[in-house]
Amino acid sequence: GVLYHENCKLEVEDTQRDGELLLHHGRLLSGQIQAGDRVTMEVSDTVRDAIRRAHSATHVLHYALQKQLGSHAQQQGSKVDDDWLRFDFTNMEPVSGEQLGHIEQDVIERIEGAEHIQCNTVPLSEARASGAMMLFGEKYPDPVRVVSMGEFSQELCGGTHLENTAEIGGFEIVSEEGVAAGTRRITALTGEKARQHAERVSEELQTLRESLGVPTVEIPEAAGKLASQVRDLKKRISSGGAQADQDPEPDSGRGDTPDDDYATMRSALREAARILNVGMFSVSDRVNSLQSEIQQLREQLEQLQTTEQVSADDLLAEAEQFGTTRGIIQRLEGSNPDIMRRLIDQLRKKEDSIAVLLATSSGEEKVVLVAGVTRDLVERGVHAGNWVSGVAGIVGGGGGGRPDMAQAGGRDPSKLEEALQHAREQLIQMLSGE
Repeated sequence: GVLYHENCKLEVEDTQRDGELLLHHGRLLSGQIQAGDRVTMEVSDTVRDAIRRAHSATHVLHYALQKQLGSHAQQQGSKVDDDWLRFDFTNMEPVSGEQLGHIEQDVIERIEGAEHIQCNTVPLSEARASGAMMLFGEKYPDPVRVVSMGEFSQELCGGTHLENTAEIGGFEIVSEEGVAAGTRRITALTGEKARQHAERVSEELQTLRESLGVPTVEIPEAAGKLASQVRDLKKRISSGGAQADQDPEPDSGRGDTPDDDYATMRSALREAARILNVGMFSVSDRVNSLQSEIQQLREQLEQLQTTEQVSADDLLAEAEQFGTTRGIIQRLEGSNPDIMRRLIDQLRKKEDSIAVLLATSSGEEKVVLVAGVTRDLVERGVHAGNWVSGVAGIVGGGGGGRPDMAQAGGRDPSKLEEALQHAREQLIQMLSGE
């Protein structure tokens, strides 16, 4: 909230206890404040209510954890903010998705049950006798404050709470993770943030249904197929455009299933996120990226399949002689780095002393250069990385690599012939020891 008087205003962002003092941490928005000032304290009802929702939800969550996992699932720490909570508890292994679903459902049932919440200050001995939950190792005053929720929860607690569990509103677990040996952490949302989260899930699923053309339950499988398709296309391109079965086109016109229940939508989105290894709300972006990549790879594959590929023997037939060393400096249209590296390996196996620099261009914006030399040339001081780097500079790029094999790129295909002539001159200099 805020602290203010006629000459100043201070926004309070946090309040902490230090011994017998209550310390207010915040930012001075205007004027000056000093010791002895009398101020008005105004609590932000909106933020406080959101914190109350999150705090009461931690008690319900504690109950649900013990119900589903066992009495060992004791609180090890917690943090609450406006409609956001973090809860650490004892458990030796990750909580499964099925268990999390049951835990979340137990919390929701207690919220929908509109259980009465009451806070009473009683002697510590009476609290113990009643079975109120106490944290191991915690030092409690006497008397103590007991927070009870219906007949299912009784905990010692000094924090702010609601009057009824129904006021928690929505509840959604968004993550479960390990934080230490034997300690797990659940992060969850309540109230308005839970509602906003559910809206984002629905919007993300609608986007995915439209882009993939499949109903909700088929989204994880469709997303996985896209990732597999990218891997397969890359393999085919790297092998020179080998023929394979026709890539399946996604179904269309079956994605409009707005009546899916929320649990089904969230489950599908979580599974798709797991398959693609991204966050829940990054799935549609990743799908769009994969679809664009597939289109580009198909274009590359089509170009490879319609381009006559040269062999190592074809290149050897056009090799130049540089003293005792053979040299091949060629432009290969429609090729790619994998093919060029494979050709260089084949040439080095066929010849005892050879230097090769191959180049290809893609459209008007990209040049790829790959260079390789035999071991005897490396021993003479010829360095493939330095060679290809010098050539790349002419086509507006750079790169490098090992003495025996290196790759570089550029952005100006119009200067590729000039770059290849420079490659010849540079090779002559390297072979002469200059």
